[in-house]
This record gives sequence, C-alpha cells and structure tokens, in this order.
Amino acid sequence: MVNLNDYVSIIHPQIIDGIEAYLVFDKPAYRIGSMVKAVVLLRNHGSSQSIDVKIVESSNNAVLTDKLMIGEGELVTKTYDLPIGDKEGVHEFKLVINNKVYDTTKTIIRDPSSRKPLYLTIVWHHHQAPNYTPDGRIHSPWAYIYVWGEQLKPYGKGPYNFHAVILKKHPHFKATYNLSPSLLYQWRLAIERGIEFIDGKKYDPSTPEIMLVKETLDSYIDSLNRGQIDVLTSIYAHTIAGFLTDVMKAHDIVYEEIAYGKKITEETMGSSYEAQGIWTPEMAFSMDLIPIYYDNGIRYTVLDEVHHFNHAEGDKNSIYEPYIVVDTSSGKYIYVFFRDSELSNIMSFNNNFYNEIHAWRNAYEYSLRIAYKWFIKEAKSLVIALDGENWMIFSKNPPATAIFLDKLAIYLETLQDMSFFKLSTLREIMENIPASKVLTNIPTNTWLGTFRKWRGERQEHEQYWVRAYEIYRKINCYEKLIGGKDQDSRRARWSLWHALDSDYWWAEFWSPSIINMWLAEARNIVESNLKKVRIREAKVDKEPFEDEEFNILVIVDNELDKDIYVTVTIGSPGLMMLRDELKPLIIKAKSSYARKIPVKATYSGLYLVVISLVSNGVLIDSKTVKVNIKPKLPPNPR
Repeated sequence: MVNLNDYVSIIHPQIIDGIEAYLVFDKPAYRIGSMVKAVVLLRNHGSSQSIDVKIVESSNNAVLTDKLMIGEGELVTKTYDLPIGDKEGVHEFKLVINNKVYDTTKTIIRDPSSRKPLYLTIVWHHHQAPNYTPDGRIHSPWAYIYVWGEQLKPYGKGPYNFHAVILKKHPHFKATYNLSPSLLYQWRLAIERGIEFIDGKKYDPSTPEIMLVKETLDSYIDSLNRGQIDVLTSIYAHTIAGFLTDVMKAHDIVYEEIAYGKKITEETMGSSYEAQGIWTPEMAFSMDLIPIYYDNGIRYTVLDEVHHFNHAEGDKNSIYEPYIVVDTSSGKYIYVFFRDSELSNIMSFNNNFYNEIHAWRNAYEYSLRIAYKWFIKEAKSLVIALDGENWMIFSKNPPATAIFLDKLAIYLETLQDMSFFKLSTLREIMENIPASKVLTNIPTNTWLGTFRKWRGERQEHEQYWVRAYEIYRKINCYEKLIGGKDQDSRRARWSLWHALDSDYWWAEFWSPSIINMWLAEARNIVESNLKKVRIREAKVDKEPFEDEEFNILVIVDNELDKDIYVTVTIGSPGLMMLRDELKPLIIKAKSSYARKIPVKATYSGLYLVVISLVSNGVLIDSKTVKVNIKPKLPPNPR
C-alpha cells in the first residue's frame, strides 16, 4: 500500500474520498488588470462520481462553481478565468470539492514596473567522478546511463539528456550549467573512441547509445553558443578543494587540476569559449583558493548562504547581489554569488512527487516562492544552485521530476514575460550587476557545514586519508629529488587526482576499492622510481676514537636517467655531523657518488649509526652501521 507521507515535497499529496485535487494558476504573478487563469487538477483514485467544484477567495466568497463527472482512474485538468480585480498583493484561493477543502493556493498581483526585474539563474551541477580504471575501462556507468537510460520514462530518458531537451523546448529559459570536466572527459572518450565496461560490454561511437551522448553534448554546446546557458568549469575530478589546501596543503594539486579541468571544458565547448566561472565541488571553499582561481583565469564562483555568507567578514548586505572576495595578502580576488540555501535545498530534497499533477502543483508552489523574492527591495539577483541529476534520480518517483522541471521552466518564463524577473546566467549577472561590496574573509567550509561526510563519518576514512597524504608527499619527494616534474610524476599525480575524487569518499557511497586502485597506481609509479636511488655502502674510514673527527664513507647509486638532488643525514645519540654535511648531493644520472661525511663521537662504546637519504621530508633509503668508538687515552706525561 502506498504511504503518501513518503512523498516529501512542498505540497504533500492528499486524497480525500478517492479524489486527489490541486489548484494552480497559469502564472505565479500577474500585472494589475491581467486575466487570471486557474487550473484545477483532478485524479479519481476511486469509482466514477459527480463532484461539486468551488474556488473560494480568502474571504470565503465563492468566485467560481462547477459540477464535473469524473470517471474511475480519470485525470482531468480544467481551466477557469477568475475575476480577481485590481487589488495589489498576494491573493489566496481555496479549492473546495463536495464542501471539503482540498488545496489552498496563492498568486501575486503587482505592478512590475515599480522596480527593476530581478536577475535569476539556476546553477545546475552535472557531475560524475572519473569512473574508469587505469586501463580505461568503465567501472561505473553513471556518466552514460544518465544520458541514455530510461530513468524518466515516459517523459524522457536520463537526466543529462532531459535537461538538454528542456533547453530546446524552452528557448527563453536561461540557466547556468557546470558540466564537470571528468563528465565531459567520459563523454568525449565515448564519442571519439567508444567505451568498454569492466564486464566486457563495448559501445563503439556508431551505436545509438553513444550517438545520443553526442547529441546531448552537442545540444549543450548549441545552447551555449546561443547564449542560453553559461558553462562553468571545475577541478578535473570532483575534489573537496578547500580540504586539500587547508588540511593536506596540496595547493599544487588543486592548481593543476583546475588548469586541466579548464582545458577540458574549453576544448569540449569550443576553442572560442573561455570558461570564467567555476563550480567549487561540494562548495568546499577556502580563502586559499582565491589566488589559485585568479591565476587560472577564474573570475567567479557560487557558494552557500548559510555556511559561507552568514559567517563571512566584510561589507555585507544580503545574498541577493554579487560580491568581490579579496585575498588581502596577494590582492587577488574573485566574484562570489551566494545561493539561496532554502530554495536550493527545497528542490534538492523535497522532490518526491506522487504523480504528474502533484509534480505540477509543486512546480507552481516552487515558482511562487521564487516570485516572493521580488518583494525584497534591495535584491538584485537570485541564485539557486544544486546538483542537476541527483535531485531527479534520487526522488521516490524520478519520472515526476521531469514534469516538475518542465512546468517550472514554463512558470519562470512567465515571470520573465511579465517583467518581474530576468532569466539569466551567472556570467550575465556579473556583467550587468557591478559588485560594489567587498568581503575579506569567508571561512573554510562546505555546503553541509562540515567535512565529516568525507572524513569522519566512516571509521576507515582516516587511514585512507593518511595513505593518500603519504603518497602525495612521496610524489613531491620524487619531484624534489629530480628537480621538477617528469612523465612519471605527472602519471602519479593523475592517479592521485582520481583517488581524491570526493564522490568516492562520500559516506553513503564510500568506495575504498576504487580509492585503493588509484592510490596503488600512484604509489607504484613513484616508488618504482624512488627504489632506483639507494645507499650501496656505508662504513667508517678509520678506527674512531671519542671526541676525534673521523669520516663515514657513504656510496649512493642513482639508477635514474636524470640527475638527482638528495640529502644524506647521519643519526645516532652522541654522534655529531660536522661542517656543511646537510647540503644536498647532486648525483648525475646513471652514476654513483661517494662522500666522506665528517663526524665526531662524544662517548666511547658501540654505536648504531643510521645513514639516511632524504628528499622533501621523506625517507628514501637508509642503512645501519655499527661503529665501535674507542676511548681516547691522554698523552704521556713529561
């Protein structure tokens, strides 16, 4: 039996005497003197019956009465013209059937010329982790089946394709899209070469499924070229960047992943397109990202109202305008939009629609809540931001979300037609609304208000982060050793990017096998090279005595095909290294280097001396030598 309480949404479904009924209007807001059309949505879940329909004003005056016959299982939509008058304000109406109130609905009557239209954009975040193995096979199909699947049947296919269909169907509906670089990479992989899944199933570029992927991508490109959408870039893999900068101090990883992600976005969307906006994955922001964004040519991003704006420092007004956020130490800056958290979360999580008419009713109610923002006098822009696919896929009834989105696009277009709102993109808003206020600090945080979803909710999280950090340190060690990056270190970094994708760390979708796969790939690459640098021999050059200088001879082999820079350290209690022994050695490619390191022992006795090769704080190799320090007799008396 269906439990209607499971369908969490703004307007909950309700069936009374076998009848489900809702009241909507053809627009959420009207100009004074406009014709107002009410639409009654009915579904009969019981046997055929005759019903009395009334639409009643808040004053309980009936403005319309009708009698309908509705058959068993029948769906009926009936449109009525309502006399609403010229009184400005929010008007409330009740839908009464057989003298029982089924729904209460509002609409707005105002003069839109009393203020400038409010700029509005929805930022849709389409993202997929790089769901392939190091050999290029696909281990998780989401980048593809959310295009060609039938999750939204009978109203559409997968959500990525359906969004593209909506853009074609509603050419005046503008929006902002983040097509994450790892998603674009997987689409291009399929279009250009075809794909193979780990179960052996293959799709070449000529198959209908891959052709639909191409058609979908081409549709987004066409919408971009027509100015209907703006396309944000992002860090290549969906990585919590603020965590990497503040906890792992991996600023270089973030910088290079953003540079690569921007390259993928621009190559895919067209060589003439310059990606200036960025989606900050999980809104995991840190002030350390500002110089990185700035140096990569990024001009703007979107963050959260509750967890970023409310705790930001500087000249604040409201979230309904863009801000300049300045890194005071460097003078570098970006523009930041703050999403309306309540509106964004409604669509993200209150999206469980019982059926088509319930979805329609919720689309109307949602558009009305958007319309209410027009009353905020100082508001200049309204930004709603959320995942583009997950709110549909994770709904209890995914096909109904397609109806919701279709109806929402229509309602938002009417708000534009009536000059209440101007549908736009983040780029257009930035270009048309100069940011006049400056913020000097936004605290490191995510849209969830915590990083625990990726580090802390799973008991195993910590050991995997330590492992990832260790491998990151080894990559830097190798690069310090060779004096820069090479093909191997770039391959290791590429593998680490994949392991750090936050989708694999999300507590409910925790994927240790995938993380392990990419960490192992990175570790094997770098460790196989580090093993080529080792201490071949370590020994003393003469019989040592206490408080006398002697040498420890160290021979280091470099089997790499490039010169290396490495530091030799010697450690043992009571043993001191002398002079400039900590300066790095320069050892030529494919050669060995012998060095005498002067030391002095404070005490006599048997020492265990550890000779270590170190680069960038990481131990590469070590050898232990036993040294017997003799006591020193004083000279003969005269």
